[in-house]
Amino acid sequence: MSTAGFKDYAQHFAESRAAVVSLAVSLAFVACAIFAPLLSPTDPYDLTQLQLSDALKPTGSTRMLPGEEVRANIRIDGSATSVQPATPAKTHVTLVAEPCGLNCLGVGVQPEGTRLANLQIRNLPAGATVEGARKHPVQPWWTVDNPEGGKVRIASNGPLPATFTFLAIARSMDQETDFVFRLGTDSFGRDMFSAILYGVRISVFVGLVAAGAAMVIGTGLGLLSAWRGGITDAIIMRAVDFMLGLPALLVGLAILAILGNGVSKVVLAIVIVQWSYYARTARSFAMSELGKEYVEAARCLRLSPARIMLRHVLPNCMPQIIVLFTLNIASAISLESSLSFLGVGLPLTRPSLGMLIASGYEFIFSHKYWISIYPGIVLLVMIVAMNLLGDRLRDLNNPRLDR
Repeated sequence: MSTAGFKDYAQHFAESRAAVVSLAVSLAFVACAIFAPLLSPTDPYDLTQLQLSDALKPTGSTRMLPGEEVRANIRIDGSATSVQPATPAKTHVTLVAEPCGLNCLGVGVQPEGTRLANLQIRNLPAGATVEGARKHPVQPWWTVDNPEGGKVRIASNGPLPATFTFLAIARSMDQETDFVFRLGTDSFGRDMFSAILYGVRISVFVGLVAAGAAMVIGTGLGLLSAWRGGITDAIIMRAVDFMLGLPALLVGLAILAILGNGVSKVVLAIVIVQWSYYARTARSFAMSELGKEYVEAARCLRLSPARIMLRHVLPNCMPQIIVLFTLNIASAISLESSLSFLGVGLPLTRPSLGMLIASGYEFIFSHKYWISIYPGIVLLVMIVAMNLLGDRLRDLNNPRLDR
C-alpha cells in the first residue's frame, strides 16, 4: 500500500470514533501485556511476597506487616532469673523477667513501651496465675491481650517454688505500611491490580500466539486447497466443515481433557478450533484471484506454484485475512478465559483473567465482589474493543459498503 493509500485508509478509519477508541484501548492492553512486570507494584505469583494476613482485603486497604513472635524459656533459680531465647531468628524485641514483690514476677519485653497484640505464659507451677489473663480450658496457658505497657504480672497465693521454668510467648502488633491495595486482594493475599496486569499479559499472549498460528496454518491450507483443487480441495474443505460444525468450547474441553492444562496446550486447542476459519476465507478469496489476468500472466512466465500463490495471490487475500485475525484474537482470548474459568485451561501458577474470575466466584455472594468483578470488567472491555476494531476493519475492506 502506498503512502497516499495508507493515509486515505487511515482517514476513513478515523471517521468512526468507536473504532479509534477501540484501537487505543487495544493498544493499551498490548502495552500492559508487554510492560506488566514494570507496571505492577508487586509480583502476585512470587510466593515469598504473599501473606495470608492480606487475604480478602477490600479496595483501598493498606498492607499490614505481621507482628513478630518472640519465645523465651525463663528460668527462676532462687533470686536469679535467666532468659533463654527460643526463637531461631533475630527479632527486634526481647523478653525480660524481674521480681515485682513478694510471690510476684513481672514479665515484659524490651524496648519498653512496645505494643503487644498478646503475651502468653505457659507451664507455670501449681498455684501461680497471670493477672488479667484468660486461661486455656485444658492446658496451663494464660494469655493477656494488649497488655498495658507490654508487661504482665505472675502472682501466687503461696510462695513460688525456688526453682522453676516457664515459657513466655509475645506477639507484637501488626504494623501498617504505605502500600495500598487499589483493587483489593484475593483469597491468597495477592494484589488484584497486579494480578489483573499479569492476567492481561497471559491472555493477550495466548490470544496473539494462538490466532497467529491458526492464521498461518489455515491460510496455508486454504491456498493449497484453491491451487490443487480436486480431491485435495475436497478433503480440506470437508475437514473445515467438520470443525465448523463443532462447538469451539466443547472441542477445547475435549482436547485439554486429553492433553492436560498448560499454556502450550491451550494454544494448541485454540489453533485446532480456529484454523478452519482462515482456511475457508483464504480458499474463497484465492479462488477468485486465480481467475484474474495477472495470475494467467504469471503462469505464462512459468513461475512456480509456490511463488504465484505466495508472491501474487496471497498479498491480495491478506486484507480480509488480517480482518479475520483481528476478530479471532478476541475469540481466542474469550475461549481461553472460558477454559480457564472451567478449570481446564492454564495452571494456578500462570492464571489468566478467566482463572481470576473463577477464583473469586465462591466469594461473590459474601460481598467480596472485587475478586471477580474487576477481572471480568477488564476482560469485557478488552474483548469488546478488539471486536469493534475488527468490525471497522471488515467494513473498510468490504467493497460493497459505501464509505
